This record gives sequence, C-alpha cells and structure tokens, in this order.
Amino acid sequence: MNFGADAGFECEIDASRIVAAPTPPAPLADVVGEVRTVLAGPLDFPPLEQAVIPGDRVLLVLDRDTPMAAEIIGEIWTALSRRDVNPADVTVIQPAALCSVPQSDPRTLLPEDVRDLVEWKIHDPTDSNACGYLAATTNGERVYLARDVTEADVVLSIGAVAFDSLLGFRGTNSAFYPGLSNTEALELAHGQGHRELGPNDDRPLRQMIDDVGWMLGTQFSIQVVPSVGKGAAKILAGAIDSVFARAKQLLTELWLVELDSRPEIVIAAIDCDAAGHDWRQVGAALESARNLVANGGKIVILSELSTELGPGMQLLGESETPRDAIQPLRTFLPPDLTPATQLAAAADWADVYLLSKLDGDVVEDLFMTPLANGEEASRLLQGDETCLFLPSAQHTFGRVRQA
Repeated sequence: MNFGADAGFECEIDASRIVAAPTPPAPLADVVGEVRTVLAGPLDFPPLEQAVIPGDRVLLVLDRDTPMAAEIIGEIWTALSRRDVNPADVTVIQPAALCSVPQSDPRTLLPEDVRDLVEWKIHDPTDSNACGYLAATTNGERVYLARDVTEADVVLSIGAVAFDSLLGFRGTNSAFYPGLSNTEALELAHGQGHRELGPNDDRPLRQMIDDVGWMLGTQFSIQVVPSVGKGAAKILAGAIDSVFARAKQLLTELWLVELDSRPEIVIAAIDCDAAGHDWRQVGAALESARNLVANGGKIVILSELSTELGPGMQLLGESETPRDAIQPLRTFLPPDLTPATQLAAAADWADVYLLSKLDGDVVEDLFMTPLANGEEASRLLQGDETCLFLPSAQHTFGRVRQA
C-alpha cells in the first residue's frame, strides 16, 4: 500500500487472516477530455455553453481542495470562450474555512492572455462589506452570503463529493455555505461529527446548506469523485440535484467499506491527496478505522504526517484519557475540532499506532504508539489476528453490517 507522497508498505501475511483489502479507484487517464465531455453532455441540463451569453458575469465557486481544479477551470473557460464571454467578467471564488491550508492558484492552465484577467479570490468572512442578506431559512435564520454570489448572472459550483462526519456528504451546495458567509455562520456550523449516523441519515446542517442553495437558485454544478492520490475517479456535471445524487452513488460504490464482522487489526494507509497530508486526513482515516475495528483491537496508521499540533490536538495531549478530551473539545470548539475528536474517539476504542514524521513523544502524548518505520508496522501483524487493509483510508467510510 502507498502512503504519504511516495512511500510504500509491504508485508507477508496468511490470506486466511485478511478480512478485506479493497482496491481504491484509479485516477482518470484523460481528465481534460472527461471534463470536456461532461460539460458538453451534462446530466439533466443543456450544454454549459448554451447556459451563458456575452456580457454575463460568471462566478465559479470552487470548493477548497477540489481534485484537478486547474483542469476543470481550464475547460470551463474553453466552453465560456465559445460564447464570447469576457474573461474580465469571470471570477473564481473559494470559500473560507476555520481550519485552512493555502490554496493553489486554479488558473494555471488558462491561456496566458486570459489568466490575469480572470479574478481569483478567497472569501474573507471578516469583511462586513463582503456579504449581503440573502434570505431567511424555514427556521427563521438570516443567511448572509458573499455579494459575488448574489450579484453574478451565472453561478457554477465546483467541488468534490466526499464523506463528511458533520454533513454526511460534502458536495455541491456545501461550497456556498458556510464558507461564503460571515464569521458567525462559520462558527455556528462548526461542531463535532455524528459518529452514530450514516452518510445518508438526515443532518440539520446539510439540510440548511441545501436550503441556501435553493434560495440562491443555482442550477449547474461540476463535481469530482476522488481517486487515489490527487486525482479524480469520476467527474460529473449538470443539474445540481442530479449531479449530487449520482455522485453520492458513485462515492458509495467506490469508497464505502462494509464488513460482516470486525477485524482485530486495521492497517490504514493515508496518501497525499488534493487536500494535502495533514491531521484532517489522519482524522478521517481514524474515524473509518474506528468504525470497523474490534473494541480493544489495533489501528495502524501509515503516514508521513509532519504537521504541527493545533489547539484541539494540544488539548487532547493535555488530557488524562482520550475520553476526557471530548467535552472540552465540544466546549472550546478549536479550529481542528474534527480531527482531534476523531483521534480521541479512536484512541478510546482501540490501540492506535502511528507511522509519521512526528517526534515520538508528541505521538505518545496523543495516546498513540509511535512507529519508526514500516518494519515496526509489519511486526504488529505477526500474530494470528484478523486484518483489514485500508488504502487511501481518508476517503473511505467504514461500517459493519447489522446482524
């Protein structure tokens, strides 16, 4: 199994001990060609170039960490240019996030004479002039959204569909809210995930996000189902509801790991993806592994993690036990609340081992056993316990079938 940027893990194990070893989806060989195809023949919507006219102010709402973003933006521009849309009338905006990492310029594949004319910006939720009132939700909550969105003639959402501990599924309208709203909205939407719920269960925040999308009236979306690494396994375009439904179905087919019984060891490899290689990926992998492993079993995380601890991880490290950290995390709501909570829950359920580039003392303070190399990980598998191998574990959702 690959992990990190280019590291690999190999071991010898009796096949009878392996509960499962799912094969993750490979990246598309021709991303540009695939984007061109889906824009010309979208789901339940006319081709993109028929949806715009010269003079339209076009806003591309690009969710953070979208795989193959530059290729998608480049092909969208190709379609817009055939309708004589002025590049100065095109803006790419990305949502804000409480726990964020620098984003790469998504305009790199645009023609040189167009690149600097297309504006790229990241929404500033602290700017009181950046947002305007949109409407009130059915619960009476007033929604403020970036003026770039409310004042555009054509709005396209672009992002990745993914399992999300808080939303169930991330994708489509979650690019708009809360990341294109104000600081208050970001803070109100910041919470611990619902480990007891499945991705398809109702989530109040997801419902509110879709209400915001409905109030906006946006119709067209381009969504990516991630592959291993930084690539895209599938790309969809068309009417928002149709795209989201199909993308969720594909994500489930490609990344859901469902077992009849719990293995005693889960070996979870985390590779670099479009979002990077940090605590967010480790937390997501831990949550999936915790959902699958037997109580008191072992979770072995293979990574090249080198990210410093955020305030949530520091709080966890200062706690007497992993469980002791859950309530303080819920109270203080640090930016890294989600991965800190996921780690606390996993360490409370099973023995967690971490291969990383972090100092061993730091790892131990977080209730994990540090591993120096792959050989040490292999030695953990020398018994007779049942094992699950989970490549690209950060993309998976794990669950055990009910008897």
